Amino acid sequence: MTALRGIATTAAVVTLLSVDGQAHNLDEYLQAARLSLVRDRIALELDLTPGVAVAPGIIAIIDRDADAAISSEEARAYAQTVMSDVRLSLDGHAIGVRLDRVEVPSTADLRAGLGTIAIRASGSVERLGGGRHSLQFKNDHRPDGAAYLINALAPDDPAIRVVSQTRDPIQREGRIEYDIRWSSATRWFWLFAVVACFPRQVATLFRTLSARLGSR
Repeated sequence: MTALRGIATTAAVVTLLSVDGQAHNLDEYLQAARLSLVRDRIALELDLTPGVAVAPGIIAIIDRDADAAISSEEARAYAQTVMSDVRLSLDGHAIGVRLDRVEVPSTADLRAGLGTIAIRASGSVERLGGGRHSLQFKNDHRPDGAAYLINALAPDDPAIRVVSQTRDPIQREGRIEYDIRWSSATRWFWLFAVVACFPRQVATLFRTLSARLGSR
């Protein structure tokens, strides 16, 4: 029984390693983007994982003084370069993206193909009203040998719903469609606004409806 269990465990590990190898090729720079929308902000999570074959080139770019240690200043400088290659727009209007934080693993982990550069950024937008909204994203960072992924994160706000996601064949560029429901307070506000702005028309409408109902 113990021998069988050991064989099964070994087989499971081999399977996982083979799947991981297929998912992330050694000569690719995997760049996975996740986006979320709230009423006044867009959040971007960008995870960059260089394969073993490309890691030395990425390290050389980040580690500017070549001391085999990546400082916080070097990490932020590289993250800013990445952000300059990212394009984000909402309903056709460009959104400026601000770097919030970046985490870079050790050069040893990067060289082994185990390290992921985690970049977190956000962009402010005017508070969104109800209805359909379209978020577009494009990643132009190091397209040579890159493998891209784009996904929408589930909104925290129950009034915001992801309607659809469309991507180009290599997922370098994508569009996420959102639907935002009007809140009850907003609906009442607009109802009172209509009544206040057009009292005569509203009164006429109510009299007409009352007359029609009374004639039945």
